[in-house]
Order: sequence, then C-alpha cells, then structure tokens
Amino acid sequence: MPNAGGPTVKRLSQPDADIRPRSLGLPRGRAVISVFGSTEDIETDLAAKLLPVLRSVVVTAARNGAVFVTEGTDRGVVHLLGMALQACEGRWPVVVGVAPSSKVHDLTETSTGGQIALEPNHSVAVVVPGSEWTDATPVLFRAVDAIRGKKATIALVIGGESEKEVVDHLSGNHPLLVIAGTGGLADRIATGDLTGDLAVLVRSGRVFVVHADEGPGKVVTALERLLGKEKPVKPPKIWPKVRYRAPEPRPLVDPGFVVAYPLLADAIHDANQVVAPVFHELDAEAEVEQNRYRLLAVLAIAGGLTTTVFGALQTWLNETPWPGVLVVAGGAFAAAITIVARKRESLDKYLTARARAERLRALYFAHLAAPAPESEEARQDRVADLEAAVSDRKLEVVRT
Repeated sequence: MPNAGGPTVKRLSQPDADIRPRSLGLPRGRAVISVFGSTEDIETDLAAKLLPVLRSVVVTAARNGAVFVTEGTDRGVVHLLGMALQACEGRWPVVVGVAPSSKVHDLTETSTGGQIALEPNHSVAVVVPGSEWTDATPVLFRAVDAIRGKKATIALVIGGESEKEVVDHLSGNHPLLVIAGTGGLADRIATGDLTGDLAVLVRSGRVFVVHADEGPGKVVTALERLLGKEKPVKPPKIWPKVRYRAPEPRPLVDPGFVVAYPLLADAIHDANQVVAPVFHELDAEAEVEQNRYRLLAVLAIAGGLTTTVFGALQTWLNETPWPGVLVVAGGAFAAAITIVARKRESLDKYLTARARAERLRALYFAHLAAPAPESEEARQDRVADLEAAVSDRKLEVVRT
C-alpha cells in the first residue's frame, strides 16, 4: 500500500546516474508493466469504461507480483490508474513514477510555473533533473531494466500521442498490449495507421490489441498470457465431474489478430459484441450437458458392472443370500440411472447446444470474411442483420 502522504520521492543528482533498485526503494527481479497513454483529461464516458479495465489490470498485477512504471503525474491515464489503485483491496502492486524535476511537484510543495502534482497513490517517484518531459524517458527505461532483471516487461498503451516510448519499448523486442477504442496512438496502432519505425516495429513485434468495449476479462486474459501466467488449456478429463463449471470463455480470435489485419478491426469488434457472447453461452451449456451425460453414463456402467460382479459371486456362493440382494440393488440402481438419463435428455441437450454453438462460430467467421461495408450506415445495417442471424441460430430447431 502506498504512503499516506503520497509517493516516496527519490531525486537523482544527474540524469545519467545509476539506477540502483535498493537505494531507490525499488523492488528487483519483478515483471514490469509500463503504462503509456493520454496525458489530457479523459472524457467521462471513456473513463467510466476504462476504470473497470484498469482495476482488473491492477488486481492481476498484484496477484502476479508485477510492478507498474509510469510517468508519475496526476493526470490523464495515470490519474485513472491511481483511482483504480484506490479501489484495490488487499495486496497493492508497487507503482513507480519517473518524471523530470522542473515539470512536477510533490504533495508537500505548491505548483510554480505550471508544475503538475505527482500521482499520490504511487509507491515511489523517481525525479530526474531536466526541463523537458523527454528528459525522463531514458531514466524510465533504465528503471524498468533495473527492476525486471530477467523477468518480462510489457507496455500498456491507452490513448496517447507520443510514439517515442512505444518505439523504444518495441525496439527491445518486448510485447505491447494496446487498448483500442481509447483514441490517439492506441487507435492508430490498432488500425495500422502508422508510418516510419513504429509501423515496422508494430508489424514485426509482439503486439496484442483488445478493444475497450470487450471488457476487463479480455484484457486480463491477454495480460496474463504476456506475463506467462495464463493457465494452459487442459485436455478433456476421462472422468466427469460431479460438480462441473464451464471454463472461462476464450476469444474466438487472438487479440493481436487485428494488428496484422487492421481492415478487419470493425468486423472483429462487431462480431465480438454480437456473436461472441451468445456463442460462449451455448458453448458453456454444451460442456455442462456433456459432462452431465458422461456422469450418468459412467454411473449406469458402474451399476451394470456391480450387477454382473455380484451375479457371478451369487453363482459361486449359491448358499449365501447377500450377493443376490446386491445383484437386485445394482440392477435397480442401473435401471434408475438409465431412466434419469432418458428423462433429463442430456445427450440431446448437449448435441443441440453444441450444434447451435458451432453454427454461431461459423457465422462469426463468415462475418469477418464478408466484404467491408462502404459506409457507416451499411455497417449498422450489417450489424442488425448479424443480430437477427444470431437470434435465429440461438433458437433454431436442431435435429439430433
């Protein structure tokens, strides 16, 4: 948890001074999430959409022991990150800000000459001698290298205008997570509207794009993948579960797919909004019904096996009555399970849900394969047609 009076301020004597984590109160050997983004005030609607995303990012970072590194000022995206930190319960991640001395003031000082306050929820603020914002950039990256050691470093881009930090980050062959729909640089990366070194680095680097409308879950999935903490997909288990819960839904296409094919950005966004939620609902229903059917089948087989075993035992011990009782009990159990399985119709429900889900999957990719609409009005018409097609496939009769 940060200090009550704001971040601990560590001032460097020279811009090229060594970054020693211990002397600066910084952790070492931790994964780092660098935050690059808008420094202007964020519109209320966009801020309301981003705040849950940043809360989930903060919780994920704390769970994985990652450290945030930002520009440290109480404005724009960093201010919103501070609000997300305030909502974090339990363990707080370490948050480090790096800023030039002439541009910022701490909470014990007053602004002179338009200085900006340091964000109060940061853990440590490294203040660098300098009169321009760019004077702090080399120190920021040296701080990242000092903290991470051999761990991963990820850059999170939300809005923003300056390309320099992103170019420097990608030049080190580090992954980039872009929140599209936030304007500025983030949207230009998502749509491929780039030139020069950044265009080359984005196309050749590891860039993952998630639209803000896709919600916190998709951002956390991408972040955990980049942190190397994503849970591997496990093969189906042989034995069914008595209490089964469908796993968390996975994106139908990789979040970074839109970078390689920027012309599909709108189509992917629309399909994720209209088709994906219904697909995941039916996919989860199919997995639950499949597990239930397998469980009933295993119980019926176990009952039949019990009847057979004790029938053989009764033949061998023909003078002993108790195996016969167990034969009757096993047969009754197997018959009861079979009747329950037929009444619940789990196999039919599984096949129906699976067929509908796979038809929705086909609809999802058919939407991506269709020619791009010529206008926004044509796009809205296509979305309306897509909604109607999803409704039809969700409720259509499936012959099993």
